[in-house]
Order: sequence, then C-alpha cells, then structure tokens
Amino acid sequence: MTVLRTMFLSAASFLLVLAVSPGRAADGVSLTTDNEVVLTPEERATVLRGKIVLRTIPSPGRNGRTYEAIGLIQGTLEEAMSVLTDFERYPEYMPNVSASRVCERVEPCSVIETTLHLPLGVKKQYRLRYTGSREEDGFRLSWEMMPWPELKPSNAIADTSGFWLVRAFEEGGLIVVYRVYTDPGHVPLGLKGVAQGMAKRKIPDGIIKLRERVRSVFGPVAR
Repeated sequence: MTVLRTMFLSAASFLLVLAVSPGRAADGVSLTTDNEVVLTPEERATVLRGKIVLRTIPSPGRNGRTYEAIGLIQGTLEEAMSVLTDFERYPEYMPNVSASRVCERVEPCSVIETTLHLPLGVKKQYRLRYTGSREEDGFRLSWEMMPWPELKPSNAIADTSGFWLVRAFEEGGLIVVYRVYTDPGHVPLGLKGVAQGMAKRKIPDGIIKLRERVRSVFGPVAR
C-alpha cells in the first residue's frame, strides 16, 4: 500500500504542474495579461535577486489548478525563442520529459506529442498544439491539448494548457512568465490536496531549467 500511495502521489504531483486565465488573485494583485508582466514592488525585488515568483491563479468552475511562475533569465529574445521552440530537444532539459515528437509544423503552429516518465515507472502522454507569436520586445508561446484517440486512457491526462511569455526587462535580461493549467483527471481519494501542494512547489523548475538551457547552448552573457 505504501508503494501504491507513493506512485499515486508522484504521478499526480507532476501532472498537476502541467489555460491561460488572466485575472486577479485572491489578494487583489493584478496578474500577467497578454501584453504586460505585472509585478508588485516585493515581486520585482524577488526576481532581481534571481529568485522565482510563484502565484496561484484562480480557475473558477474548472477541475484543475493554474499556477504561474515569473523570473529573470539572461540572454536575447532570439536565444530564448530558439530554445523554447526546439521541441525535439525538450527531453534534454525539461523535467521528466523522456520523448518529444514533432507531428506537424506549419508556422506559427506546431503539433507535438510528449511522453513523461515519472517516478516508480508511471508514464503519461499528451498531444499539444503550440502557437507562437513575436512582438517588438517579446514573444509568447501558448499551448493547448489536442485529442489523441489512439492513446490508452491510463496513459492520458484530462486537460492541460498554458503559455510562456518572454519580454525584455528594463533593468536587463528577460522577464519570463510560465503559466500552466492541468487537470490530471482522477486522483485517488485523499491524495488530491497533497499532490496539488507538491505540484505547486515544482512549477519554478520550468524557468530554472530554461535559464540553464539558454546559457548552456549559447554560452555566458558578454559583460
């Protein structure tokens, strides 16, 4: 029973990390919009220290949870966009991603099939459509889940969507928003709250891994 409980927790915690729902948090703080990254003075100080801001985004009427991480990375917009749209290399740095296959690429959209290998041998898969849009001082990469009828229900999740938003930061570097909604489907009774708490703590890893990947591919930032 202990092994089964750990397996359920491991799978659920990662799946809940995996839309877009602009609005206001419970404390009234304005959230990221399509065109702007909004930070409180305290959050701004946090990202300038190299830390990650983590937010829970209201998802009224939905079964899943939405989280948002915000942090700074060093590099150019072109470098960040190159890394984020190189989907086939996600297994080299994205947490738990073991396979990523490009099924279709017709700009600005790409259809990607992803396989996750989670602790204790749990495997989950999903098919996403990514849509990219470039702006003068940034870019956005959104995704939504697509049907995959051939997939075994035991390997699937109920729903996921979200986006990366990357913009030039006035004090140097790039400000990155990573927002993710996931409904993992059935979670065993009594484990959902624990799994959600674990999932929330993992969200900042997305920005941390992106930060590390950009620098490992393109080298140190020139001073």
